[in-house]
Amino acid sequence: MNGVQQPSGQGRRVAEFLAIAGVSAAVDLGTKAWAVAALADLPGQTKVVAAPWLDVVLRYNRGTAFSAIFDLGETIRVILGVASLAIVVALLLWARRPETSTLERWSAGILAGGAIGNGWDRVFREAPGGGTGVVDFVKINYPWGGSWPAFNVADALLVVGIGLLLIAWRGGSAAQAE
Repeated sequence: MNGVQQPSGQGRRVAEFLAIAGVSAAVDLGTKAWAVAALADLPGQTKVVAAPWLDVVLRYNRGTAFSAIFDLGETIRVILGVASLAIVVALLLWARRPETSTLERWSAGILAGGAIGNGWDRVFREAPGGGTGVVDFVKINYPWGGSWPAFNVADALLVVGIGLLLIAWRGGSAAQAE
């Protein structure tokens, strides 16, 4: 042996979860910082990235994901932001269990990264006009006209994390715990 103690099964599972959550949150918050810096002079204006499919636009979402509810009010935004932390802790506790499969752990880490990114914005990201808001900047256009509501990397992480979790659960015994 090289004298380096290998982490226990639980330690490895926690480290894996934290690494995935950390990278996911960093990518989300980094892309939001880019969007704020690059698009600050164009608030609400669309900038074409890949015509006609993909645009970027700086928006501060004071509601829920994909603007399903437009404005929750400051108190509810802060409560949801703090609740994101509770969700991350619950995901960590679940991911560290020995019966949790690798795919489930990765899904939990991806979900945690998305929750951290949007939770951070809900509590700390100052929006123009006062209060806080989640930075949304990706806009996908439909070929028949119109577009999907603007979103961010955290929103995409949440969708991907849920999708992977459904795949893991659908696989049942195929997703063996490690």
